Amino acid sequence: MKKISALFLVLSLTLFSCSSDSNSDSNSSQFAMTAKINGVTFEANNPFGTNLFSDTNIWDYFPLEDYVLLQGRQGGVWGNPEINLWLKRSDIAVGTYTIGQETFSTPPSHFIDLIDNANDVSEHTKNGTIVITEVNTSTKIVKGTFEFYTVNELDPMGPVNFNVTNGTFRYKYQD
Repeated sequence: MKKISALFLVLSLTLFSCSSDSNSDSNSSQFAMTAKINGVTFEANNPFGTNLFSDTNIWDYFPLEDYVLLQGRQGGVWGNPEINLWLKRSDIAVGTYTIGQETFSTPPSHFIDLIDNANDVSEHTKNGTIVITEVNTSTKIVKGTFEFYTVNELDPMGPVNFNVTNGTFRYKYQD
């Protein structure tokens, strides 16, 4: 009887260990956007806590009818920091998109931005890359990766303020 009890205990521990591993996999995908900001983990959904895009685009140089805004805000509505990806609707396709310095006279195909209200510096994206790895036009899911770095907007030739690496995104978007 002791052998059967011991066997049951070992079996139970094995089963619980397996379920714990599968839970950790689902936890790693619970965020619509992840990255490392200067080596610190960033895990976020949109400001409303979901992976649906946010249509609160207040920037008229990236008009909502032309761009999909994918917002990742750590900590919800009042959270900080925030990463914004603007994808031009006509260019939501698998591919690699180089992000250059923003100009207001010629909007880019895609753009990425970091907002960190924890400092007195206005971040300016210097350059980076957005890689769209998957687009499902039926479910309206777009997936990909990104990396970029920022400089002080008042000193665009100055040192890097933020280095954003290992970025991932998976969002549902609307037409």
